[in-house]
Amino acid sequence: MAKRKATQQDLVNIVAQGAVELAGKSDAGRAAFRRLPATVQGEILGRAADERQRRADGTTITD
Repeated sequence: MAKRKATQQDLVNIVAQGAVELAGKSDAGRAAFRRLPATVQGEILGRAADERQRRADGTTITD
């Protein structure tokens, strides 16, 4: 497993992944996410995908 120091980008990706998980837990969350502009939705989903890929690759980040 690779290990590296966390970057600002990593932290943004982690927050985006959390936002996607929370938005999917309720109808109200899904509706609120859908009300965001498409560009914002795309940015959040892209960053969340980057975080999922980092986890799938087994890369650990440290402070």
